[in-house]
Amino acid sequence: MPQLSTTYILLIYLWTWLTMHLIMQKTKSVSINKTPMTSSHAKLKKLTPTLPWT
Repeated sequence: MPQLSTTYILLIYLWTWLTMHLIMQKTKSVSINKTPMTSSHAKLKKLTPTLPWT
């Protein structure tokens, strides 16, 4: 089995870090876009009917 060179390992590390970084940036932007939807869900929860025995 051939040995892995240090530069090869470093390139794999940097590529992995870069892809993870880009994925995290992408998910942050998606979660920011979804925040208005969560506030609308909060408004819907406030409109729940009152219990008949209260």
